[in-house]
Amino acid sequence: MYRNILLGIMALAILVESGHADRRKYAWTYQYATIAENESELEFYQTAKLDESDQWEYRIEIEHGLTPKWDLSIYQIFAQEEGGPFEWDAFQVRTRYRLAQQGELPLDPILYLEYRRKLDLAAQNKLEAKLILARDFDRVNMSFNPVYEFFWAPGDPVHEVGIDFGLSYEASYRFCFGIESTSRVEFEPDGENSESSYFGPTISFATEGAFYTIGYTRGITDNSNDARVRFLMGVEL
Repeated sequence: MYRNILLGIMALAILVESGHADRRKYAWTYQYATIAENESELEFYQTAKLDESDQWEYRIEIEHGLTPKWDLSIYQIFAQEEGGPFEWDAFQVRTRYRLAQQGELPLDPILYLEYRRKLDLAAQNKLEAKLILARDFDRVNMSFNPVYEFFWAPGDPVHEVGIDFGLSYEASYRFCFGIESTSRVEFEPDGENSESSYFGPTISFATEGAFYTIGYTRGITDNSNDARVRFLMGVEL
């Protein structure tokens, strides 16, 4: 049933006629952008974690601009492990706030906050904060996001830090390509640390009312998955 719902949403998104979508140049890294005031957008994520046992995650996001600088998003998240059932996994709330106008500072900043709650009440709550920093050099964009993640209740709290980085070139509004890297260090309650890092290419296509971004990253540390692939689609409502 969940698969049919997702397919229906994707078909509806493709058929919607709209203005300019909140175009994403990267699959994991956030650039300097918030959705316009009183505008709404539907985004669909599909992420595959490729390893000895593959995992898939699907996110449906509704994003809305509250003010010219501030937006809010609500996600429904579905997941499936290889050989297992397709299940509703979690819900998530996210907000972004632009701290300055573009070009006012050496790097354009946005504050990002996110809360996630899994439907499995034995799983921990998650709070994520990141600072989105970006700079455009004509057609070249550089974006990096220092990240802090906090997991709590039930069980001992767990802290995680990392950074996402993207560098891209916009050949035209319709086509953009670049590279991305992501890394995380998880500080376990027993004092052990777990590090995962990924690196790979990203391409993005855009039309008047939609964008499509695909990213592939290869695991480069022992605790990483072999690879991760993400498809991201956004359509303005």
